[in-house]
Amino acid sequence: MSKQVLPKIRLSSCLILLARNQAAKSKSFDYNALLLTRTPKSTFMPESSVFPGGVCDGTDSSPSWLEHFQRSEISLAKLQELSNVKGPRPEIFKSKEEKEGIDPSLSLRLTAIRETFEELGILLCRDRKSLTSTSGFGQFHEQFDRAHWQHIVHNDPSKFLTLCRELEVLPDVWSLHEWSVWRTPSTFKKRFETAFFMAALEQEPSVHIEPNEVKDCAWRSPLDYLQACLKKELWLPPPQFYELSRCLNFPSLDDLRKFAEKRSEKGIDLIHPVMYKCKNGVVHLLPGDDAYPADPDASNDKIETALSVEDFRSKANGRLHRSEHWNQHQSQLLINFDRADGQVHPLDPSKL
Repeated sequence: MSKQVLPKIRLSSCLILLARNQAAKSKSFDYNALLLTRTPKSTFMPESSVFPGGVCDGTDSSPSWLEHFQRSEISLAKLQELSNVKGPRPEIFKSKEEKEGIDPSLSLRLTAIRETFEELGILLCRDRKSLTSTSGFGQFHEQFDRAHWQHIVHNDPSKFLTLCRELEVLPDVWSLHEWSVWRTPSTFKKRFETAFFMAALEQEPSVHIEPNEVKDCAWRSPLDYLQACLKKELWLPPPQFYELSRCLNFPSLDDLRKFAEKRSEKGIDLIHPVMYKCKNGVVHLLPGDDAYPADPDASNDKIETALSVEDFRSKANGRLHRSEHWNQHQSQLLINFDRADGQVHPLDPSKL
């Protein structure tokens, strides 16, 4: 087991964007999720199918955003309601006293919304008419030169605030609900701590992909995505596979949206996988598993077990929380206890 200097963990944010499927009357799920496929030139997990998102930019934390919200009579106190969480808070959501900037509960939402616009041309926002909407569903705006502004914001994230000022809109931070936080295992050279938000839309907005980052994208049900992965038609990295498997608990978009909104008040327990090498695959131990190490960053190599995936599992006597991988497309998620943050367990897509 080797212990070396670990790479710096960069903060990032992504969006599980769901939309009602108007043609889904005969299907088991009445909604679709939007995932994009990274280009082969991507520096992190190329050609994987992922939720839109990316690294936090300093301008996402600029106090100038507070001024922009206040022009629409949204007070600081109103924005602070986004951080009214009673449960555990991973580091990514904690304000750094030595740094100037806005509360991470707001800035991380701004990152997710900006990155979704940069990558897919979807602008989640509210104007003065929709500002008082209480439907719980996200709002979006398409009546502007999206391709032009997408190119500008992609090259300079600070221009996202300029765009919102020119359109006289506010990023729809209220429709984004805190869902999970994942940290890249210590075996990776590039590491991120990523806040996952969930938002639901009444209809699917049109998409305009950014070709330097995005190969393609699609609206598909969570089950369709998972089954396509099992059939080796696409690759879902572990966080995407896990979160889409959680969505399988909710065939109804209304039920999932209401659950996400209510559950977000309970906080989030960080998911930090630790990788164990087995004879026939790899096991990611997750927090709460009885075999989870005291220091998840103790090694930047996969930890040798000299066992098969099945034998490694058979040695566990109590709590299980792990993802077992025989190859890139064959995975199994196991958890046998209730989480403190009120999250649902992932379901097995091969049994649906």
